[in-house]
Amino acid sequence: MKKPATDVLFQEESTYKDMLLRKSVKMRVMETVAFVLGMLILAQILPSNNTAFKVLAFAIAIAVVGLAPFLYRSMLRPVYKLTKTHLIITMSGKETSYPLSEVEQIYEGRHLYRVGGKRESLMVSREFLKHLNERLFYYNKANKRR
Repeated sequence: MKKPATDVLFQEESTYKDMLLRKSVKMRVMETVAFVLGMLILAQILPSNNTAFKVLAFAIAIAVVGLAPFLYRSMLRPVYKLTKTHLIITMSGKETSYPLSEVEQIYEGRHLYRVGGKRESLMVSREFLKHLNERLFYYNKANKRR
């Protein structure tokens, strides 16, 4: 269900910093697997007590952690939109709309939310999270009056 562009209160594309700091557990696991594979390949080439091994291991760690957000951003192209009644998440061109009644903050002050019954890491800035929390507060307050 697409919302008209005029209905969007706040919209944000994920930045490198957001992707680096607020990635999901799945993304962190993929980075760990990539690092382990890199280390296994490096261990086959160089002995582990070699200085070059240690320097290259450090370089692999920096490359995996530092370059992964660029890869995620180019593949996923995450865009988050907030309307009066919905949170709209676009990943890889697929847009999904969640009513605010299905959005709930899991941890206070964090980027983890229960969205549509699933635990979701929102890769957005603090400003967007602030707007989302305000909308959730107003939405829940209005629903309690009814």
